[in-house]
Amino acid sequence: MRRLAPPAALAVLLSAAPALAYRPFDETDASVAETGDLELELGPVGYTHDRDGGTYTPSFILNYGLVPRVELVFDAHHALLLHGVDLAARRRALDTAMLGKGVVRQGCLQGQPGISVAVEGGAILPTLPAAGGVGAALTVIASQRWSQAALHVDVEGDYTRDHTFAFIGGAIVEGPDRWTVRPVVEPIVARQDGSATVVSGLGGAIWRASEHVDVDAAVRVARQGDENIYEVRAGLTWTVGL
Repeated sequence: MRRLAPPAALAVLLSAAPALAYRPFDETDASVAETGDLELELGPVGYTHDRDGGTYTPSFILNYGLVPRVELVFDAHHALLLHGVDLAARRRALDTAMLGKGVVRQGCLQGQPGISVAVEGGAILPTLPAAGGVGAALTVIASQRWSQAALHVDVEGDYTRDHTFAFIGGAIVEGPDRWTVRPVVEPIVARQDGSATVVSGLGGAIWRASEHVDVDAAVRVARQGDENIYEVRAGLTWTVGL
């Protein structure tokens, strides 16, 4: 999760640090950016197709390591539509978010034994034009990494901008971290008051292009009620030390 100054211009000003990509997922892991590091997640390719047609949704996410074990997150993953049928109606469903994420138990993702646990929470913000007010989100994340795979489980509760409650449960499964290109999958179940349950699955890969840049591509298929939704994503994560 992503539209700022070009990476080439930023590279002149900033020194790089190793990247930890959590694109192309909707959920996250129990790690945070190192203190003083800025992680830029760019998603220039985001195309969704449903029964009303196709929509282009580029996106970006900024993660900044504020202090040890804590990062700030500006999530514009669902913030902008460029093309599609009935854009005004679809924009009303878009969100951005300002979040804080903290590691409450240091584990395998912090170089310690055992499960890593983090909590992420903050405000869901409206986009323009948009109806509704401000919402809130709280997510608990647990991560475990083995030599052959990694698993990240997320349990999220939201108070939406429409003043309803939503629940999201998801898991990220990754191939071996030592592989240059590792396969990834992410199943999710989401339920909002007054809406049909959404069940989705993502499959793709993350390529460690360099010590500082990871490139990703994935396809997501979802079903809500009697409607099928298809999505293609591609982008990169770039980490720099301020």
